[in-house]
Order: sequence, then structure tokens, then C-alpha cells
Amino acid sequence: MARSPQSPTRSSQSAESQPQESDEPVLDIDDIQGNILAGFNKDYQLLVALKLNDIPSARNWLRRILPGINTLAEVGHFNAVFRMRRARLGRDPIGLIATWANIAFSYAGLATLTSSQDADGVPDEAFKEGMAARAGILGDAPPPEKTDPTVGWVIGGTGHVPDVLLIIASDDADELAKALGRLQPTAADGPGPPQIIWQEMGQTRSDLPGHEHFGFKDGLSQPGVRGRISSSGSGFLTPRLLSASPLQDMEFSAPGQPLVWPGQFVFGYPATDDSAGSSGGPASPPALNPPWLRNGSLLVFRRLRQNVAAFSQFLHTTAQQLAQNPDFAGMTDARLGALVVGRWQSGAPIMRAPTADNPALGASSLANNDFLFTTDTPSPEFKPGQPRASIPFPTASADPNGFVCPHAAHIRKVNPRDQDSDKGDKFDTLTRRILRRGIAYGPPSANPLVDDGVDRGLHFLCYQTSIVEQFELLQTDWANSSNNPKPGGVDLIIGQVPGAQRQFELDTASGGSTTLTAPQQYVVATGGGYFFAPSITALRQIIAR
Repeated sequence: MARSPQSPTRSSQSAESQPQESDEPVLDIDDIQGNILAGFNKDYQLLVALKLNDIPSARNWLRRILPGINTLAEVGHFNAVFRMRRARLGRDPIGLIATWANIAFSYAGLATLTSSQDADGVPDEAFKEGMAARAGILGDAPPPEKTDPTVGWVIGGTGHVPDVLLIIASDDADELAKALGRLQPTAADGPGPPQIIWQEMGQTRSDLPGHEHFGFKDGLSQPGVRGRISSSGSGFLTPRLLSASPLQDMEFSAPGQPLVWPGQFVFGYPATDDSAGSSGGPASPPALNPPWLRNGSLLVFRRLRQNVAAFSQFLHTTAQQLAQNPDFAGMTDARLGALVVGRWQSGAPIMRAPTADNPALGASSLANNDFLFTTDTPSPEFKPGQPRASIPFPTASADPNGFVCPHAAHIRKVNPRDQDSDKGDKFDTLTRRILRRGIAYGPPSANPLVDDGVDRGLHFLCYQTSIVEQFELLQTDWANSSNNPKPGGVDLIIGQVPGAQRQFELDTASGGSTTLTAPQQYVVATGGGYFFAPSITALRQIIAR
């Protein structure tokens, strides 16, 4: 049951109302794989899927590459240096590059290298069943005259689930190729080394860095992860920039970035307490059996093909039709796209730029995520010495009815923020957050309105400690639903629903209302899998022993 909403007015955070520094756990930064909590954030990212053959050979390979599996300490420190250099120079630093690798195992791969009992100990039914078995639950539709939704998948379909997923990322394509040469199995690992069954490169768009193929800036709304990086100091994994919060009872690390307890993303740490009467404080982590699951995380990989031409044509045709309606006069392709996504292509949120794009707002990391849905968003109050947005952008006004940002807009569907949902209030929403680590694959479209037949899309990756209650809930209960988190239609970006149900409601404060129906899905799964990303200790002492 949802708790009663708290007062939306901002107040200074008292020692009693917010967790203290000592409450936040010290993270095992040398034991957690680096892509989970820090993120590789590279221009090039290669996914390599492997099948296990001879087990001794597989363990030889794992022992050999273990020094090349990078930790949170390594990735986090590099990212911090990169941010400092960029802030000082006002641009990306030239020559400051790194190449990283992480590894994860499907249920079958983990059971083969440990035991079925150990693999069964991972506390998530979706991981145990695998994505292929749950594709129907996710809403993936089978091809005509077929019953298996994974028929035609390029990787991870029924009978073709990889045992291992290797992620290699770099700022430089040549350095990535060298890393693959070092990390891939060879005959020297034994008589039956693991076999590479699929690999595919993802890379940031050269024409629009940081944007996905529909043209929208991606990856802007990430939660701030609580936790300290040292027991001897006060350094936090997520820097704390604000002196006061936009919500009286919820702490934010930066504008638009609420703090989430690390147990939502890594096993063995406190998670967010969303029980009735709580205030979003830490809930004790459950016991793990086997104990070596600590510092591990669950990885979802979903290869999403994007039909750029069909989506662009839908926006173009529909915008022309809406423009004839006095309630939506002046509608354009760009504005309709912003209503469907919740952001303009620049990344500017429609909550702060309701009628026209504002590229400067979209480019400002201290402003482009600073908005609430049901209350007026106050201007942020920064701590002394902290950077702040240099341009006084318009603030976001309350939009409880979805007149500015529709309830079915993609960003509102998967993150209702301060708005209560069918599952609970804003503290419950914190338990649904995921850490996204996706990247585009395939070349950009030369003309978005023309179907060139090229396969392009997104390598969607995310980390969490419950695939069922985080990734799958976002997909099945919210994106695919016309009623949840609030009624208003389905998510036209990632919603997987039959044609007659692909409806999207547009309402205006003046009383205008219309329901759009998308003729097809514009994002379709063509591969994927559920994996466990273990700690360095588990890799060394258990899996590769």
C-alpha cells in the first residue's frame, strides 16, 4: 500500500531526517566488477558470447584472463580523473584513454563451473529460467506461424543460450582489438577451450555522440548509488553536490539524482526499505547462500533492433494529422517525439522545455535531469565550491495530470519519480531503479524517413539484484501496461504489446484529448540473456579454482 505523500516543500536536511555518513556501507571497490557501479562509459564496447566445452580448459582460460577483469576501484578512479580533466579543460581530454573488461555467467554457465546448488542460490527466478524461457512474459512476440518468441534471435534464443558473456570496452578501437586478442580463449588454455559463438561491436554514434538511433540523447537519468569508497575517509562513490533536497524526505546527490542504497544493484549490501511507514532508509541485506554471491550483480542483456524509418514515419504522419486539430495546432515531428519520449532529442526534458527544444539545457548535466512530476521543482541549492549550471534554465512546474509530460511518455513510464505508482510511493520506485550500461550498434541512418534495411539498434545492458522486481517489472508491469504506473497508454518506445493495444493518450490543460495508436512496434528484441556478474574473489576462489 502506498504511503501518504510528504510535504513537497524544500527544507534543509537535518541530522535526524537523513542517513549519516556512518550509515552508508564501505563498498568492496577492489572486489566488485567495474561496469556495475561505475560504468565503462566508452566509445566502443564489444560483447562476446561463449559456450563452455572442457571444464578444466575453461578454468585455465578464466585464471589466465582474471588479471584483465577490471574492478570498481580501477574504473571508478579513471572516471573521476577523466571528469576532473574535462571540467578543467572544458572538453574531453586528449589521450586519456583506458580499456576495460568484465565477465558474467548464465545460469547454465554458473552451474557448470560451480554446482547446480550454488547456481540455485542466486535469489532470482528469472535468472534461473533465463531470458529465452521468459521472452513471452516480457511480451516478445513470435514470428508468424511460430510459437517461440526467440525464433530468429541472433544470440540467446532457445537452445542457444551462451554460458559466458564477456564485455570489453575502450576509448580506442585498436586498443579494444588488442584486448580481445589477450582475452579470447586459445588452444593454449587446454584441449577444449570455451568457444566464441557470437560477438558484436557497439559504439557511440559518430554523428551524434551519446544518442541512440531514434536520435534521442540516452543514459541521462541514472540513480546515485550510496556507499563509501574508503573506511578511512568520507569519500562517497557518488559525489554529493547539493546542500538541500528538492523533496523534504528524500536525499539527492545531484539535481534530479536521488540516492539509492547499493543493495539494489550489488548483493550483500543494504537495500532501500520501502515497507509501510519507512522513510526510504536502509533495509538489512538478506543472507546469501552461497556467501560468495556477495559483491556480485545480475546483468540483463537485451539486443534491441530499432526500426528508425517506421518510427520517424509514424511521428511525421501523426504530427501532420494532429496539427489539424485546434487542441494540438502547430504539432511537429520533433514535438511529438518529445511527448512520446519525455525529452527532446537534445536531452532537454519536456518538463522544463514544454514547447521547444533547448539544446543548452539538454547538454547541461546539472540541469537536464532536474525535474519532478507532481510538485514544482525548486532551483537546486549547491554546496559551496560545487559546480552549478551556468544558465538559469526554466524550472519544472507540477504536472500531476500529465498535460506537459504524458503519463505514457517513456521516461515517466519507467521512472515515475515523486509520483505514486500502482506499486507504492516514491520510495518503492527507488527499489525499481536499474543501472543502465547500453550502447548503440549498427551505423546511423542517413535518412531517418527511409528504410535502408540495415540492422541497427541498442545493446541494452543493466545491473540489479532482482531481475523480477527491477528490469522485468519495468518492462511487463509498466512499459507494456496501459494503466501502470498511471493510466495513459503504453510506452511506445519499449512497450511490447499487440497492435490494437499500442495506444498513447495525449491530453492538454485546456481539455483537449486524443488517443494515438501505433501501427507497429519500433523496438524489437533480437537476442539477449540473463547473467550473474560475480565478484573478483568468487572468480578467483570458486569459479576459476
